[in-house]
Amino acid sequence: MSEPTRRNVIAGTSALFMLPGLAQAAAKSAHEDAKTLRFDQPAARWIEALPVGNGRLGAMVFGGVREERLQLNHIEIWSGRTVEDNPVTTRDALPEVRRLLFNGDRINANKLAQARMMQPMNGDDFGSYQMLGDLHLRFEHAENVEDYRRELDMKAAQARVSYRIGKAVYKRTVLASYPDKVLLVRLETTAPEGLSVTIKLTRRQDATISAQNGQIVLTGQPKPYGTRFASVLSWETEGGKAEMTADGVRVTGAKGVLLSLTAATDLFGADPLSTAQAALAETKGKSWKRLAATQARDHAALFNAVDLSLGITDDTRLTPSQIAAAKDAAPSPALVESYFNFGRYLLISSSRPGSLPPNLQGLWADGFSPPWSADYHINININMNFWPAEVCGIGHLHHSLFDFAERLLPYGEATARIAYGCEGAVAHYTTNPWGHTALDGRIQYGLWPDGLAWLCLHYWEHYLYTLDKAFLQTRALPFFTACARFTLSYLVEDPRTGKLVSGPASSPENSYVQSDGTPGYVDMGCAMAQSLARTVLFCTSQAAHLCGVDPELAQSCETALERLAPLRIGADGRVMEWSEPLIEHEPGHRHISQLFGLYPGLEMDVRRTPDLAEAARKTIAERLKHGGGHTGWSSAWLAMFYARLAQGDDAFGMLHKLLAHSTSESLLDLYSPSDNPIFQIDGNLGATAAIAEMLLQSHDGELRLLPALPTNWKDGHIKGIRARGGLTVDMAWRNHKVTGLSLKSKNTVTLRIVPPKDQPLSEFYNLSKAIDSSGQITLTAGKVFSFTSYALLIS
Repeated sequence: MSEPTRRNVIAGTSALFMLPGLAQAAAKSAHEDAKTLRFDQPAARWIEALPVGNGRLGAMVFGGVREERLQLNHIEIWSGRTVEDNPVTTRDALPEVRRLLFNGDRINANKLAQARMMQPMNGDDFGSYQMLGDLHLRFEHAENVEDYRRELDMKAAQARVSYRIGKAVYKRTVLASYPDKVLLVRLETTAPEGLSVTIKLTRRQDATISAQNGQIVLTGQPKPYGTRFASVLSWETEGGKAEMTADGVRVTGAKGVLLSLTAATDLFGADPLSTAQAALAETKGKSWKRLAATQARDHAALFNAVDLSLGITDDTRLTPSQIAAAKDAAPSPALVESYFNFGRYLLISSSRPGSLPPNLQGLWADGFSPPWSADYHINININMNFWPAEVCGIGHLHHSLFDFAERLLPYGEATARIAYGCEGAVAHYTTNPWGHTALDGRIQYGLWPDGLAWLCLHYWEHYLYTLDKAFLQTRALPFFTACARFTLSYLVEDPRTGKLVSGPASSPENSYVQSDGTPGYVDMGCAMAQSLARTVLFCTSQAAHLCGVDPELAQSCETALERLAPLRIGADGRVMEWSEPLIEHEPGHRHISQLFGLYPGLEMDVRRTPDLAEAARKTIAERLKHGGGHTGWSSAWLAMFYARLAQGDDAFGMLHKLLAHSTSESLLDLYSPSDNPIFQIDGNLGATAAIAEMLLQSHDGELRLLPALPTNWKDGHIKGIRARGGLTVDMAWRNHKVTGLSLKSKNTVTLRIVPPKDQPLSEFYNLSKAIDSSGQITLTAGKVFSFTSYALLIS
């Protein structure tokens, strides 16, 4: 192959994200279509409605014609309260449970752990996430509509409804503004007689609604305990007249109506009504156009951070049709793009610093006792919610999780001291805004003292993506230290091996078969407990060295790491879930906890530890053979596993499974298929992260390009994707080969570039001269490095 000319190289580089002529226009149109979800009828049920949110305040928009329901949420409305609920019997039972497990008496160990280490959860104290209320709109016009359209514009963060009755057009726009702290509903019509609509603000329990000073005010507090909350509704009309009622307003003859709704709680403040009224007062005098423009700028700064295209597609079908088609055939590139965009949209809309992080349902839950209280499960679910944050360029949203984690620390310190007699801090499988860290429920899920340990990894990843030393020293290291002190206190020597093991602990939320045929749950040194102990000790040691502090703690962590029992491969070639080769009671279980070290953990890598990678493949195959991956979030985790194993078509297969069986027609993730499906946001966000991981990986000091690109994604580009070390990456590919690469680093970093399989680095014309003798490249802070491959020039 001849050396390309300078002109060809320049032309190739400029064509990196371009297609010629009409093809380019068609690609751009289809690409923009993937940023809007489109429907031709209203939502028949909650799971089909469209979410809007500003991190605190949100709504599900149904899009009804004569009657519209906006189901309202505020992330801080919780029943429950803070209590001292650590069982005092745990500490005394701990040594005997360990002795029984080490001696192989699992039956009595499990019985004693359940009887003496646990306690029932007090539902009134623990509480539940609750809806704020409903905003009902009843329109006084005919029902024989034409040209009905309902859409979620993810780029603008607006839910819109439009239809025609005769010659008159009716439009509705709903958005939630983070800068102005308000939910806005814009109604307009071209009908000569204008709009006639009755608007009501309601809540079915624990609230009072009244008309005050030209506003509708809703105040309340869940019973028997919970956050005090308030919401205030105001309106402006263009023409016509407005008459207040006890719980709303009736508007007649208006060309347009603007509804503004604010809400607040006392979780982080003193007087929710004053806070809500003050937020509403700040919007007074601002036009709809100005408010919408402010919200659009704020959202665009986050949503436009990343741009994904999976090639030219002519799939212009409505979103429900695309989902229906995916049940019988591979999902179209357009649907995958939409799903990726939707995941980022959901995280932006449900997570902003200064309030609570997204819960099991993000921001959006109906009723007063949603499934699992829509709580904070910290044995994978809240963790998965933030998997896409760093890689998708919205890493600062991670701070709502850090704020929440640090809120738990003093409660976790009490649990460590009272329940275990240990130093540091500990939390278990679930928590809430009230600082619940105690052991409760069944040992199958409740005896798992690694909730805070998993959260350590989020601090470490945020540091790796930003290299923010101040964050590492002031926020991450104190959290690491609390977790490390518990881990060091909780580890004990296994008399059978002389190695350090963590336990008793379950392997969430799985079980094994005991000698009498009954299920057992706890173990000394199960795979996930060991992986999380390794995570905590490693992160603490590394952070202490980087910050130049606490050398004694760093040394203690390193000494423990040397003695820590490693992951093991069983005689069947699989990664062992427990410390012994036990029979799984549920071989198709949704959790695959023994593979934590593959993702998101630190121990397994397809290039660095090929033996463990092969064992992971066998583990996944066996789990899938027995029906694993049957929940949305589990399918997303499996897609991530396959991405890390460089198996693109298998990762795509899990995305296909998720879209075909665990996704509503409005793209909301479903816990599992049923007639009354349960929404869980973790599947949406986990799958979004998996799509990014299929295209770029940046661990182990390497930048891996298209490491798990499936056959179906032949051409495409991704712009703005982030990599560890502070890198922003733009990349295009054609015929499964990278055609161009642009790297911009905030920091000076050295790494190894790993091209796709069957594409040697020598194909990149201007890359080889930048690589040193060890095969690495050094990127200078603030500079942009662009590389072009022969694949573009000859295509």
